Amino acid sequence: MRIALAALCIGAVTFLLRVLVALVREWMQAPPHTAKFYFARFSPLKQRGELIVMNPEPQRRGFATRDGERMAL
Repeated sequence: MRIALAALCIGAVTFLLRVLVALVREWMQAPPHTAKFYFARFSPLKQRGELIVMNPEPQRRGFATRDGERMAL
């Protein structure tokens, strides 16, 4: 029993040391270059398509009686 527990502890310590070494190596490396972002050009002067007129008053949707019962369940 003691041998199994000792082997388990040695394995756990080895794993944690490997993780610690990997973190230290990553920390020691130079930071990556700053990311370059591409922004699409937006030119509001050029009109494309057509305007979509939206009704400011929302329309009420009517449901049949049976549909309302199904939705409630």
